[in-house]
Amino acid sequence: MITADAYLLERAGLGDESDALLKANLAKSHSPYYLMSELAVNAKKRGDKAEALRWYREAYEKSEGPATRLQWGASYIAALVELAPNDEKAIEAATTQLWSEAATQPDAFYMRSGRALQKVGEKLQAWNKGGAHHASMARMEAKLGELCTAPSRSEEERTTCRKLLGTPAKATTA
Repeated sequence: MITADAYLLERAGLGDESDALLKANLAKSHSPYYLMSELAVNAKKRGDKAEALRWYREAYEKSEGPATRLQWGASYIAALVELAPNDEKAIEAATTQLWSEAATQPDAFYMRSGRALQKVGEKLQAWNKGGAHHASMARMEAKLGELCTAPSRSEEERTTCRKLLGTPAKATTA
């Protein structure tokens, strides 16, 4: 209800009131990362990139549950790519963290988790169009390779994983 009210306030041109409502309910919320995401959206609409990124990062950091963490991590990475595309260090760090979290999940390539990882892959591929961030992408791809080749992954999962950054599918031995 709070996020819906905050959205309506923002749409009515009452951005400060929207932020105040969201902030007033952060401590009361059982899932404050939803409110933090709305605060990020509001800051983004105001053109305050630093504040938007701070809220996206905090929402990711506070998110709970395996699929939820991947979803919020994907949103944070998407925001970094959009709002701070030259901050390769932050993009790489967030992506590497997300890959590490996905590595601990047996169902990382299915349903909501899989969609979150696919979103990250698409964003990163677009970000690197023309090889603009080749060195950073190579490091992230190496980290992703660890996730893709884990012995616990099925061949289908390995193929899906390799496609995240546009890496051609290759036969692997487990």
